[in-house]
Amino acid sequence: MSLSPDEFKNALSHFASGVTVVTYSDTSRSGGLTVSSFSSLSLDPPLVVFNLQKNISSHDPLLASGQFTINILSGEQQDLSNQFASGKIDKHELIQKLSCDLGHNGVPFLKGNLSRIECQLEKQVDGGDHTIVIGRVMYASSDDSKRPLLYYRRNYYNI
Repeated sequence: MSLSPDEFKNALSHFASGVTVVTYSDTSRSGGLTVSSFSSLSLDPPLVVFNLQKNISSHDPLLASGQFTINILSGEQQDLSNQFASGKIDKHELIQKLSCDLGHNGVPFLKGNLSRIECQLEKQVDGGDHTIVIGRVMYASSDDSKRPLLYYRRNYYNI
């Protein structure tokens, strides 16, 4: 029995997840992308993991930068998720337009996020059409007054 890509995607869409935007910066440009495949990996040392599609323009610059920030989006940030997921928007210009602040690692972070997790690239692992990115957490902060943005069955939900 073979599994079609649509059947696989549909089955996975039934797993509700939070929504993140991963931001990065190298010497000349900053960028970002929407990522829902984010998870904690280890407490000691503090590590997080996400999957990065290999055929997107952010793939090589993010890995080359060696550092990134995970912005866990709040319920009010659905528009940001859509903008950073779009292939038609220049993410460097978007970050400039948003007037992002710089974190301790020098990487821009999104204002109004639920949490921010600043990381150094720990390891990258081949994962088929994705690269599995492991980050060592260097700094983290959160806003307990906000509610999360969730993604479930190809739709956003605020709880």
